[in-house]
Amino acid sequence: MIDRVFLIVLDGVGIGELPDAQRYGDIGSDTIRNTARAVGGLNLPVLESFGLGCLGDIEGVPC
Repeated sequence: MIDRVFLIVLDGVGIGELPDAQRYGDIGSDTIRNTARAVGGLNLPVLESFGLGCLGDIEGVPC
């Protein structure tokens, strides 16, 4: 039986902007890629195994 479960909610971590970003002043919104660039890459092995790197070109997170 599993003793623990970890739930990670990433609803505020965007990958890219929506087509209507200009309407809301969100041009350039790209939280996870901007964060990765700012810190020289991310090390997210579990999220990488879930395919996070396949959603976009995220420094340090290969597809």
